[in-house]
Amino acid sequence: MLIQEQRDDGPKEVALVVGEDESPEQPAETQDDRQKDVQAKVSRGRSILDFVSWMPPWCRWDDQSPPQFSTWHNVLFAFAGAFTVANLYYNHPILNVLAHDFHVPYVTVSRIPTLMQAGYATGLLFLCPLGDLFPRRPFTLTLVFFTATMWYYS
Repeated sequence: MLIQEQRDDGPKEVALVVGEDESPEQPAETQDDRQKDVQAKVSRGRSILDFVSWMPPWCRWDDQSPPQFSTWHNVLFAFAGAFTVANLYYNHPILNVLAHDFHVPYVTVSRIPTLMQAGYATGLLFLCPLGDLFPRRPFTLTLVFFTATMWYYS
């Protein structure tokens, strides 16, 4: 297709190349169509985010009746924290048994507690502050999905 362009020095013919995808008979995609496609993608992504971050009504914050942190809750959290940290030390008494059963030197098995405590410290250093920055429910689900994916591919 040839288009005439008007210039100060006289008319000039400019060639317009039509690609394979475009044909002169079909109109180009309008701006409205592109906006609708973008909105559809955004709404699809928003619906996935809404599904992941959905919270049951009984777990939502209510100004009229805020949750009460009773003594029993305090004891429950104390035991949960104690048993979580105790998991770091359960393998110490059986390191020699592990070395014997897996036929590896004791020096190799002694890396287990070191790596466990390093992983725990890394989690405290990096993941706990992220829990304050991001909404907890989607963040926790993301961590669970990431961990499951890593286990699957390892």
